[in-house]
Amino acid sequence: MKTTLKFWIVLLFVMLFASGVLAATEDSSLKDVPLQFRDKHLKYNSIADMNKNANLRLGMQTGFVFVDKETRRLLPNAKIDYYKSTPDMAYLVANGKLDGFVNDEPIIRYAALQNPNLGYIHAGFEPMDVVAVFPKNEKGRKLRDEMNVFIEKYRAAGLLDSIDQLWLGNDETRKVVNFPKAKEGMPTLKMATNATTAPFEYIKDGRIVGYEMDLMARFATEMGYGLDVHNVEFESVILGIETGIYDFAAATLSATPAFKEKNYLSNAFYVSECVMAVQILDGKKTQQVAKSPEEIIEGLNRDGVKIGLGTGCAFNKVLDTFFPKAKSLFFNTYADIAKSIEAGKLDAMLVDEPTARLVVASYKGIEIVNKLLEEADYAFAFPKNEKGEKLRAQMTEFIQKSNKQGLKTDLEAVWFGSDESVKKIDLSKLKATNGTLHLATNTEVAPFVYIKDNAIVGYDIDWVVRFCEAYGYGLEIVNMNFESILPSLVSGASDLAVGEITITEERKQSIDFSVPVYDGGVVAIVKRAAEGETVASDEETLWVSLKSSFERTFIREDRWKLVVDGIGVTVFISIMSAIFGTVLGFLICLMRLSKNKIADAIAISYIRILQGTPSVVLLMILFYVVFARTGLDGVWVAIIGFGMNFGAYVSEMMRTGIEAVDRGQMEAALSLGYTKVRAFFRIVFPQAARHFLPVYQGEFISMVKMTSVVGYIAILDLTKASDIIRSRTYEAFFPLVTTAIIYFLIAWLLTRVLTAIQKRIDPKNRKKVSF
Repeated sequence: MKTTLKFWIVLLFVMLFASGVLAATEDSSLKDVPLQFRDKHLKYNSIADMNKNANLRLGMQTGFVFVDKETRRLLPNAKIDYYKSTPDMAYLVANGKLDGFVNDEPIIRYAALQNPNLGYIHAGFEPMDVVAVFPKNEKGRKLRDEMNVFIEKYRAAGLLDSIDQLWLGNDETRKVVNFPKAKEGMPTLKMATNATTAPFEYIKDGRIVGYEMDLMARFATEMGYGLDVHNVEFESVILGIETGIYDFAAATLSATPAFKEKNYLSNAFYVSECVMAVQILDGKKTQQVAKSPEEIIEGLNRDGVKIGLGTGCAFNKVLDTFFPKAKSLFFNTYADIAKSIEAGKLDAMLVDEPTARLVVASYKGIEIVNKLLEEADYAFAFPKNEKGEKLRAQMTEFIQKSNKQGLKTDLEAVWFGSDESVKKIDLSKLKATNGTLHLATNTEVAPFVYIKDNAIVGYDIDWVVRFCEAYGYGLEIVNMNFESILPSLVSGASDLAVGEITITEERKQSIDFSVPVYDGGVVAIVKRAAEGETVASDEETLWVSLKSSFERTFIREDRWKLVVDGIGVTVFISIMSAIFGTVLGFLICLMRLSKNKIADAIAISYIRILQGTPSVVLLMILFYVVFARTGLDGVWVAIIGFGMNFGAYVSEMMRTGIEAVDRGQMEAALSLGYTKVRAFFRIVFPQAARHFLPVYQGEFISMVKMTSVVGYIAILDLTKASDIIRSRTYEAFFPLVTTAIIYFLIAWLLTRVLTAIQKRIDPKNRKKVSF
């Protein structure tokens, strides 16, 4: 009996010990998962889990340099795509298009509250101090000191905690911010923010609110300042501080070493942990065994496979070695090839490894095969003549000397890194002491050569500019198709060429090369492999999901008012632009029809310039350059811009319609005693209108749709309203679909109006008068 009792006691202790070990093991596996998500089926439970995925794809907000660096340290094999806003990344993660993204815990927690398919895990980053940023000048230092006194006063009184509870709480009725006006004798401060990072700063009921906005409004009120808030893109916040456009910035900015070096920072008013947003899976995912790079490459070597190549590339050896059975197709741009792979029209493309990374970052449906097919050296090319030999020798000397000083490493860090603010090239410092070099290149090979901010930049261009500065050359850059570069060197039309040019034995027969400036290779890009199908949850039907989405998009916070306001702005700009453009077009038409050669030449020049200028470029020139200092409202700038563009097309329509009217009509009217002006408006122009109104109608509808770009000049139109709603709700379906439907209805209604006018002026539809 005693033996049996001892046995059961020992067995009980063993079972308790085992259960404790299992519990500890389970807790350990979920140690990085916050308590509120431990009962959820997260796609990843830790950073270690994410590192196991060889095809990990993460989102990163542009401008988050420190977070970018830490993410790459913790997840070195991850592919990182860059986005402008948290809502876009949250939507993609929640729907399985991205594996995750890093941001401050309150921001992702808020996003998770808005989206049931979004969770987060601890990322292992050091806590970050959230601060206000000031320019490094006397005024910035004074404001920084005043802000620090204010923050410490609020901290001591416990008011920072109360603001925290307010904006991270659920009582929406109290979430209101009133920005003060300046007291007498006090200035109004210009503050920059980016209102897409709730709960710190976001749009609610058409106004900018949030934790930081509340704190900054209280600061300005206490000090007697007015506060003028500017909602700009995140990348423009710090740029605006450094250039002195804004007095300070509050946009969930962390106290990073880079900020400390260039700006004044306030004391921390919030300490935030960076976390990783991940998807909550609704059901079980079917798993697929990933193919090895060797298996993918072997699968491409068969009959019927189509591989895309850039025109003029030197990948013949790669094709013959790895894909002798595949068919090669040539394209002018990598973008066309990538889109064809996404659409299933091509099976793969071959491209240089540095460019491959950027191509894949831009297209979500493709990925790089992790296998280097051929090693390659990239260099600068020169013609085989006396001048070319001299330049080649100078360039080789410059490269070798610069490499010893670490320039190659520095340039790779700039142009292959993620900090866009440092990717600039200044040609103004070049002095043509020894003449000007003609450089042939192609701007479709980022990061080596590409266009940024209307300027040609890139790794190769940076090398050449530094070379020209060192040897006293000026520089004229000529952008051409890649297949035209080598012929331009051979003919002597260009002095040198750059742009991811590979050194090959065949090319050495016609041109000379410098020593290599980059060592890379050729890789293949294929369509992204499917990750399996998700079994839908029975807990939420499609109808319930759509109903909830509709309520969040339009009903909550009366967001439908944003849409209504946006519609009003869009319709107003469209109609006023049409009126202005029609009057302007009529005047230009008269100039074209006049016998005055100067007036005709002016009219033709105007038409050609406006027809060749994109509407968005014209708008930005008018808003940021022509009317920058006038204070003219953006809506009127848009009306002027679209009216000018519309008038250029209307003038040609009217001229064609007038010339289609038989000259005898005018002669008959004059013979009846009409004056020329009266004959034109009573006889000729009505008949001309029958000819040009159908074309006018189509051009008018095109202009209505083009007004969707007015958000570039800070106008809250229909499209911008959609963007604001998405930044609050993290929804994409209803805002975008609704915008498309409303544009369709606007175009349909305006078409009906123009059709009615067209029928009214048609003599065939007029009632006959009996005598």
